[in-house]
Amino acid sequence: MAKALPCPRFSKNQQNTQASYEFPQRIHTAKAYPIQSPNGSSIIIYGHENGVKIVWRGGRPFKTPTESSTTNNKPNGADHAVILLDSDDEGPAAQAFEDKPEFEDEEEELDPSRPCPGILQVLDLYFGTDVLHLGLLPTAVLRADGAKWRGLEVLKQKIVFTAACADNLVRLVTLPLTPPSPASKARSDFQYHFTQAHAGNGSWGETVRLLGGHQKPSDGVSMTLDFAGAARQDQGKPDSKSSTPSGVHIIIASHSREITGLLLLYRVPISSASPHFEPFQTAYLPSPAKSITFSPSLSEQRSSQLLVAESTGVCRIYDFKLLVKSSALEENNATEQGTWLYSLYPGFQSNKNDASSSQRLGAHAGFGRKTIVDAKWVSGGKAIVVLLNDGEWAIWDIEGVGPGTPQGLLGRQGIKGGSLSEFSLTGFIEGAAKTRGSGPPQMTGSRFVPMTPGTRKSIEPFGGKVPSGPVRGQISVLEVPPSSPTNPSDDSIVFWLGESFTVIPSLAKYWAANARKGASGGNLFNGAPGGRAIKLESIDLQGERCTGIDQIVKGNPSTGLPSDILILGEHRFTVLTAGQAQARAPFQPTARTALVEKSTNAGDLDVVGIDQALARMENGSVNGFAMKRKDIPR
Repeated sequence: MAKALPCPRFSKNQQNTQASYEFPQRIHTAKAYPIQSPNGSSIIIYGHENGVKIVWRGGRPFKTPTESSTTNNKPNGADHAVILLDSDDEGPAAQAFEDKPEFEDEEEELDPSRPCPGILQVLDLYFGTDVLHLGLLPTAVLRADGAKWRGLEVLKQKIVFTAACADNLVRLVTLPLTPPSPASKARSDFQYHFTQAHAGNGSWGETVRLLGGHQKPSDGVSMTLDFAGAARQDQGKPDSKSSTPSGVHIIIASHSREITGLLLLYRVPISSASPHFEPFQTAYLPSPAKSITFSPSLSEQRSSQLLVAESTGVCRIYDFKLLVKSSALEENNATEQGTWLYSLYPGFQSNKNDASSSQRLGAHAGFGRKTIVDAKWVSGGKAIVVLLNDGEWAIWDIEGVGPGTPQGLLGRQGIKGGSLSEFSLTGFIEGAAKTRGSGPPQMTGSRFVPMTPGTRKSIEPFGGKVPSGPVRGQISVLEVPPSSPTNPSDDSIVFWLGESFTVIPSLAKYWAANARKGASGGNLFNGAPGGRAIKLESIDLQGERCTGIDQIVKGNPSTGLPSDILILGEHRFTVLTAGQAQARAPFQPTARTALVEKSTNAGDLDVVGIDQALARMENGSVNGFAMKRKDIPR
């Protein structure tokens, strides 16, 4: 039940409210599921050292057991019960447990002082190995509706995710979207056969498929859908609108640091019951990838495009449907190969310090190109946002979706710039430069210091900056549903770099505001209200380093940010809810202020006095009391 999670630790400031949950296991990764459960709960999946834990947060609570159900479970049994002593082999087999959770009609009201929904249910899936990375289907695919997407109703009723594990395997897991009832978790079978609750036994309605092919643990996974099977059936039938689940495949991409970099793609039919799959495409990368992401577009041409951000400072687009026709592949009976469509290059380092940092992070010596921390699709797969190691972020407008853009990066002239791809929008994360290193400033010039007792203390052989490792960071993109069917969807973007966290609530408004100003760069935090970025302050991880971020879908996005922000630590995760915390006035100054008003107005409060008293109570002002205190007759 929900007791498996400890009580959260709440902290509030003028900008946000944070609920921090601490765990005994080491957390490697976490993802928020794009859609909510039928009872309105948001779902968080996080991988730890023994498997995954699924958390249902908020929503309509479970109904309490009725009196009729409790009477049937009395120790003495119900009336007219008959006990058979000699029915060892003749009795019927035990029926499989069927979980039918029931929920209340309305959600519980939130405490204004703690505006974070509670934990409804928790479920552990034991894998026996570390889960390092998680992958989910695109939000647009899970929310798609229409005749073409009727075959996906089975997937929309389940949690579908991919887990990259430390045993070199990738696991494709499906699980019911509805949280299990307390009666399901309290089954007596688990008390005697605890291994039945392990993942893959089907005790929770889950299925686990193993994907092999890696010789090292995967560094990241991504998922999408492929309607190739249905398309082949529809060839020669232009009027056919059939889209059966048998023709739908789940495509999983996984990358690792094998050799110079390895990319594997798996195709898993939805209707298949096979427990093991091998890759159908293999691609070798010139350098290890930082992240991979399938396009969230619903178009068949763009949904097969995979964004590969490499550590050398280049983003490449791979299409697994555009096959390479080569006689060498046919002779060697090799797996089929996709096509690399194009490459996008960021700018170069501006000074020697950044250049040396880039070489430490894996860039080729002599090139000095900025290192890519992360890259994601935005605007429905028509643009790409990239985060660089020096705190700069930028957008490549592939198809010209930005305001005032006549054509995209892939116009008739092709990619602009050659060795440098043109940005359509740029910005800089404030405070990111402060997290580049630690320690006292390093001496740039050499000087002679004699080793005498008076000058020996001035020598600091270890006082310079120690070259740190790669800058840790991530981009989280959440597709925000439009307010009306005629409006296009928007994106909410969260940047994490080092110790800086920044959120752009609306990419469309921010992009339009910068286009009106006639500038595509500058400080990230300058802009009109509604079209500017917000720097998140006072993120409290109790001394732990951040390991990941994500965004949780809000049930009511009309107030504050369109999402709650999930910030992951080493042994905790924090859910950040934006909104100004209401400061409560101290009890004693408020009472004494009211007493002063009574004394100065002959024991009565007029309209002006009431307004002043309410204003002081709301703002917590004590200065007003100090000024009025002199008028108290003694």
